Amino acid sequence: MEILDIYNNKGEVTGKTVDRYDEEYVFAENEYMAIAQIYIENNAGYYLIEESAKKTGNRFLPVGGHIAHGETPYETIVREVLEEIGLDISKEDIADLGFIVDDSRIRFIYYLKKDVDISTLTIQPEEVKSVKYMTVDEIKDYIEKGLMHPSHNILVKMVLDYKNR
Repeated sequence: MEILDIYNNKGEVTGKTVDRYDEEYVFAENEYMAIAQIYIENNAGYYLIEESAKKTGNRFLPVGGHIAHGETPYETIVREVLEEIGLDISKEDIADLGFIVDDSRIRFIYYLKKDVDISTLTIQPEEVKSVKYMTVDEIKDYIEKGLMHPSHNILVKMVLDYKNR
């Protein structure tokens, strides 16, 4: 059982919770599960992307995960990065780019500029099959091919907008 807080479209916790795996729960209007994701960029301008394990969907995405009950999006991203790839990051080094509402999810997006040697990462095999670096064009190509969720078009734009400020 994995209990998650339910958020509204303003990115606020509503006080309601749901079991992540409860397929019977019907979200009311303005109710969303929340996910935190981070785009980690190396000094060469490539982004760290993971291929999720088969049991978690077998898709490509930035590191991240569902926000647990009582946890903030920041706490989630720090925890998920450590759990999924064994990288210890600090909240102070992370840029908060905001969130988007997408289907039944609200996605909090973060950015970190850090040169990470992927050969030193410890992959959590239950959730992550592999990691690799990708260019923005490669990410957009994966989105077009359906290998990444379409919402990542918006998330990549948020990252690029942030970098251009």
